Amino acid sequence: MDYAWAKELGLIRKPASFMTSICDERGEELLYAGVPISRVLENNVGVGGVLSLLWFQKRLPDYANRFIEICLMLTADHGPAVSGAHNTIVCARAGKDLISSLVSGLLTIGDRFGGALDGAAKYLLKLWIKV
Repeated sequence: MDYAWAKELGLIRKPASFMTSICDERGEELLYAGVPISRVLENNVGVGGVLSLLWFQKRLPDYANRFIEICLMLTADHGPAVSGAHNTIVCARAGKDLISSLVSGLLTIGDRFGGALDGAAKYLLKLWIKV
């Protein structure tokens, strides 16, 4: 069936194409915030750059893209429940000294850290008692 003919007869209202706030699939090439996917790949924008285009609809500065990538790396293993690493980094970036930053991460250790930490603590306690 010819599209123009079917549209003229009123059988079809509009072409099948999709446009969302995330990406534009209407043309020959996928667009992220108006940027063709081929240019995204050619410029090697990385995960942070892709997420900036998809989530914020614009290209963010390199430091912001790097921040997005760091957030993903910190939460990739256990999700946001691992607050120790996050707190340590936040304190260090706020200009606190090494000990304060380290302690801020260690003091957030709780039940959500899993059994490995408890096992290590028991092992170290036994070692401490023997020495």
